[in-house]
Amino acid sequence: MVTEENWKLLEELALSSGASAVKRVDVTKVKRGQWPRMKCQYGCAQYGNSLCCPPYTPTLSEMNRFLDEYKDGLLVQYSMPYPKEKGLDWQQFDIDITNGLHQVLLKVEKAAMMKNYYKAFALKAGRCRLCKVCNLKKCIHPEEARPSLEACGIDVFALAKDNGFDAGIFTGIVDKVSVYGMVLIE
Repeated sequence: MVTEENWKLLEELALSSGASAVKRVDVTKVKRGQWPRMKCQYGCAQYGNSLCCPPYTPTLSEMNRFLDEYKDGLLVQYSMPYPKEKGLDWQQFDIDITNGLHQVLLKVEKAAMMKNYYKAFALKAGRCRLCKVCNLKKCIHPEEARPSLEACGIDVFALAKDNGFDAGIFTGIVDKVSVYGMVLIE
C-alpha cells in the first residue's frame, strides 16, 4: 500500500517533471477490453512497426493477468500547446509530446521503485517513439521501452474521462494536445 506521503512525492515529481496533471487511480476499475488491441491491428498505420505494440506485445490474456497484479496507479496527463503555424511538422510534434510524457513516466516509475515499490511499471498511450524506426528484432532501449496502454487492452479515453480529464478525438482546431500514461504501483 502506497503511503500518503509517498503519493504526494510521486505526484509532485510528475508535475515538476512536466506533467500537466496527475490523478491516483484504482487499477481494478480501469476499463479494459479486446477492442483497443483490435484498433491497433485494424486502424493504426503503425501496427507491426514497434516492439512495444501488437503483435509483438504479450496477448490480451497475459496483459490482463499482469494488470490484475496491481491495485494502484498514477494517471499522468502531459500537454503541449498545439502550434498553429503553417507547415507544422506533425511527426516531430508527436515525437516531442510522446517522449516528453515517456520521460515523466519513467522518472515516476524509478522514484516509486526507489521508495521500495519495486513492481512500479510505466505505460503510456500510443506507439513508442524512442527510435525513428524500430528494428523489430531486439530493442536498443530495453530499460526505457514499455508496452502501450492500448496493447494492454486499456480504454485510454475511458481512463482519462473516468478520472476527470476531457479526452476525446479532435473534431476541430485545438489550442493544446494532451496525452496520457499511467504508472502502476504496488
